[in-house]
Amino acid sequence: MSVQFEVRIDGMTCNRCVESVTNALGDLDGVHGVEVDLNPGAVSSARVTADAPVEPRVLRSTLAKAGFTIARDT
Repeated sequence: MSVQFEVRIDGMTCNRCVESVTNALGDLDGVHGVEVDLNPGAVSSARVTADAPVEPRVLRSTLAKAGFTIARDT
């Protein structure tokens, strides 16, 4: 059974950012789908489909390596 979850992301500005985030999250073990909604200049989001939830620290680290951060809830 798969799980889906959303990651809110700061720092995305263009389609190259979408590609970077899609590739970074898609390379995680157990992830088999990533859909990114770009919102330049604001918070973007990625819907991830995976075999199991991904640890928040793994998401933070993966996105940091790609040059992005998880958005803080306001």
